[in-house]
Order: sequence, then C-alpha cells, then structure tokens
Amino acid sequence: MLSQADAARVAVVRLKAAHTWRAVPRTARLLSPKDREDRVEKICEVTEDFCLQPQTAGLAVSMFDRVCAKAALGAEINVPLDVVGLVCVLVATKFQEVRVPAIEELAKMDLPKGRAPRSRILMKEAEMTVLCLLDWDLHEAAPHQYLEHLFQITGASKSCVKRAEFFVDMSFYEARMLDFSPIAIAAGSLMLAWQQLGDIESENKHTAQLACLCEVDLKTLFLCRHILMDHFESVFKTCEVTVRVPASAPMDDSLRSESPDSIFAPLDAMSVVPRPPGSKVDPDKFFSPLRCPPSLPLAGQSLAGSGR
Repeated sequence: MLSQADAARVAVVRLKAAHTWRAVPRTARLLSPKDREDRVEKICEVTEDFCLQPQTAGLAVSMFDRVCAKAALGAEINVPLDVVGLVCVLVATKFQEVRVPAIEELAKMDLPKGRAPRSRILMKEAEMTVLCLLDWDLHEAAPHQYLEHLFQITGASKSCVKRAEFFVDMSFYEARMLDFSPIAIAAGSLMLAWQQLGDIESENKHTAQLACLCEVDLKTLFLCRHILMDHFESVFKTCEVTVRVPASAPMDDSLRSESPDSIFAPLDAMSVVPRPPGSKVDPDKFFSPLRCPPSLPLAGQSLAGSGR
C-alpha cells in the first residue's frame, strides 16, 4: 500500500500528464505589467464578490493571459478587456465551481463609469470569442492543485501551508511568473515559505526532489522563488534596514519597515481567521491572501486597530 507521500507523487505525475503546460508569451505589447496587474486585480475582486475559490481566480487569470497573448500576436479581439476578464471568470467557474454566477449579475461587475450596462447578448458573444481564441482548450491545472500534493510529499507545517498558499495567490499578479509552469510556481512558493520560516532542514531535504518533480533545474526554481520574493517585497515595502523616525511623528507607510514575520504574525498567532476569498464578512476580522493590500499591521497590532 502506498504511503501518503508516495500517493501524492503519483498524483503529481498524473496531473502533469493530463495537463501539458505551454509557456504564455509576455503580453507587454498589449498590456504593461502595471495594466495587467490592474486587470488581474479586477478579476480577483469579481471572484471574491461571488465567493469563488482561489483556484477559480487562478484559472481565470491564466485564460485572460492566453487571450491577451493571442491579441499581442495579431489576433483580432473585438471585445473590451474588462469584458474578456469577466468572461474568463465565467468560463473558469464552469470548471471549478458547483454554482455559476448569473450572466446578468456578472455583466454588472467592473463597469466603467458612464458605461451603459452590458447586455446578455454581448456577454454571450464575448464568451464565444474568448472560447475560440483559447481554441476551446480550457482544462488547465492551477498551481493550487500541485501545491496540495507538494504539502503531502514534504510534510509541510501549518505555518508553511499558510505562507505557500499566500504566495501562490500573490503570483497571479506578477507578469514574470508567466515564464514558469504551474507546478514550478507551486514549488517556488513552497521554497519561499521555507526560506521565510528559516526551515533549512526542509530546504535541504526536499528542494532537489521538487526540481525533479517539476522537471526543471534548480536554477529555475531558485529564480522562481526570487521573483516571488521580489514581488512580495515590492508589495509590502519590506526592507532589511529599519528607517528610524521620531516617536511623535505620524506613521508614513512609505517609510514603514515590515518583515515577513511581522506580516504573517496575525495568521500564525490565529489572532485573525484566514478569510476565504470571496467571503462577504467584516474585513477587520478576517484577512484574505488573494488580494495583496499595500500594508498589514505589524506584529502585536490587531487588524481592527490598523485602520483597515
């Protein structure tokens, strides 16, 4: 009988065999990294509003990137990108969710100011356009699916699981992650979690094994981890040197120094409950890793007292 770790390895091999990954060309000719990040943010906001899973957001973002890549290579798209994002959410829900949002409700989301309401006909026509641009190749494996199996293989701790899941969610926003396969993103997120926890034992024991599972060299995985950390630091304004300001001076977020430990402290201490993406609950009591806010309270502070 297979052990839990061996069964997870078999599941990874089968998942990779069932879903061939193809690198998505950078979409810079159509969208700048900042514009793409804004579009991804809108997609994630819509998935949260409909209480959808993070995997659904990841699949929708992947489809959006593939459509944009086709457009950047010359394919004609007669659909606004905001509608493309909504349609990608709609298609993704048909694979990941039990219930699919009503088209009429989805059409109202992310509506630019002054824009007339979108019609059901427009949304259905846009869906067909997107499906054709995707060549009806819709079933993809998201990093979350691989990550669950990697947790079993490596025996990840609860703190490690929280961090790795956070980094996978965060990876949606970074355009440079388009160069990596879903399993490499999952592995890079797990490696970054080990690094931030100082779990040298797990790093030494499992890193080479992760590279074999991903079928990439160690250099590629370390690059993936580095990009994730770089994005994390750019979002949370982390720095190694604390900027000293007078105690009486008002707090300036641009001068704030936060470490990974201070950012994750509320989760580790369970002073807040990890908020399921999409939950329509009091944001002062819950924290969602799906959207990366510009700052979080330092260790010892409560979310309720942070002004969020």
